Amino acid sequence: MSPVFLFGAGASFGSDTASTPPLGVDLFNALVRFNSDGWGALPSSLQLSFTADFEQAMRSLPPHTIAPLQRAMAAFFFQFVPTHTNLYFNIAKRVKEKSWRGAFCTLNYERLLEHSLLAAGVQPYVGDQPSTPHVVELCLPHGCCHLFCDSAFGDAATVSFDAFNVCTDGPVSVVTDAQDHRRRISSDAFPPVMSYFEPEKRTTSGASFINGQRTRWEKLALTSSKIIIVGVRVREHDNHIWGPIVASNAPVVYCGGPGDIEEFCNWSLARRARSPSLVFDTYFRGAFERLCDEASL
Repeated sequence: MSPVFLFGAGASFGSDTASTPPLGVDLFNALVRFNSDGWGALPSSLQLSFTADFEQAMRSLPPHTIAPLQRAMAAFFFQFVPTHTNLYFNIAKRVKEKSWRGAFCTLNYERLLEHSLLAAGVQPYVGDQPSTPHVVELCLPHGCCHLFCDSAFGDAATVSFDAFNVCTDGPVSVVTDAQDHRRRISSDAFPPVMSYFEPEKRTTSGASFINGQRTRWEKLALTSSKIIIVGVRVREHDNHIWGPIVASNAPVVYCGGPGDIEEFCNWSLARRARSPSLVFDTYFRGAFERLCDEASL
């Protein structure tokens, strides 16, 4: 058995001193600046709701507006590229140096971790493991901004639908070229294979892919030697994430900010009291070396 990392928004935000995506509390304002014609054009009452609680506010959007906003969100997250000072890149270098055979699971929509692995000469794989050296598993239970489902197409200018009640399924492709990504975002009515940032984490595109990745996360959590959680808030309604952790007998290492730590400790005492967790009461950078030690990196 090998360890598995679970990364959330706090990990990506804290992975470098600049050029990282915002935390959830600041996400709406960042989207408004990036996409003034979409996110910035929402009524003031909705804007206040998003500032207060992004997940809950998603439920208040008119159904036909959700997919265009999701495409804009994907374009926002696509733009982030890590530097060589990024903590993900430092982890990736250790993965290659030690031929580490653990796994990474990220709940984030951006590609900082994937970029970092590739830059360090490590090939991330999703799904079946290739029989090549320098590979590591990357699990994406919420999808990612550069994945597209190729089974259904519609013109963004003419197709409108209730995003929470429509799903597509079929082959999933990876779009890494910036020009191709802009074209798909602007012309395709269907958003990338990326769960909506709302309590139920519903997804329009690539239903089987998302379900498969959530099943894979469950298996990783249940069979890993250790679960190392970095920058993930406890949202118990995300049972597809936290349920497998409750069911797992693996020790848990948790790293987060003061508010996140308190939430996690309360949750752990209530749901995993049989297996005490190791908690690092600091952000990603402050706990970096200890996290690597815990993962044998």
